[in-house]
Amino acid sequence: MKFTDIRYLRTEKLIFDAFVKLLSNKPYEKITIQDIADEAMINRATFYSHYADKDTLQQGIQKQMIEQLSDMIDAAQVTTEDTVKVKKAESLLSHYYHSLEKNPSIAKIVLKNISQEILQNDFSQLLHQKYDHLLTKLNVTESGEPVPTDFIVAYLTSIFVGTLMWWIQSDFDMPAKELARLVIKLISNGHLTVMGVNINRED
Repeated sequence: MKFTDIRYLRTEKLIFDAFVKLLSNKPYEKITIQDIADEAMINRATFYSHYADKDTLQQGIQKQMIEQLSDMIDAAQVTTEDTVKVKKAESLLSHYYHSLEKNPSIAKIVLKNISQEILQNDFSQLLHQKYDHLLTKLNVTESGEPVPTDFIVAYLTSIFVGTLMWWIQSDFDMPAKELARLVIKLISNGHLTVMGVNINRED
């Protein structure tokens, strides 16, 4: 299949790198398909064999960002059946933030050209995909009534996406490691405990 062909993947990288380079010097709305093709040293037909338009390319970057986090979650092993390992969660976030910090143009694409609602929806789906085994065990109630799991996921996602957006807008004013420490501390010291999640602060 062409999606695993080395030439196809090499061209994907050329397009991606060209787009990111252009974004460091030019507003998104001013960049044309011809600009991207020229920078990548390909013709327009080759671009269109990969992406329908510039917006589709931007969405591909968003997808890559989510997939990168997904792969990191798989490798980090942050949870057991009913426990969140705080140190591993902090390390995971720190690693992810640092990857964005090293590629600020990509991070700014996310901020400027992807709505917060879309980003929250993507992260919400990722949380369900990775942590449904933990989420289904939650038994959060308010005034004797159960709190829907989807509400809890939306709440946690808004915290993560909101702080991520703030960090990008601040031009990465806080070091990645410190941001990860602060986000995990705030969540683990209150929100997760209230939800009945066991917290492991040692491993």
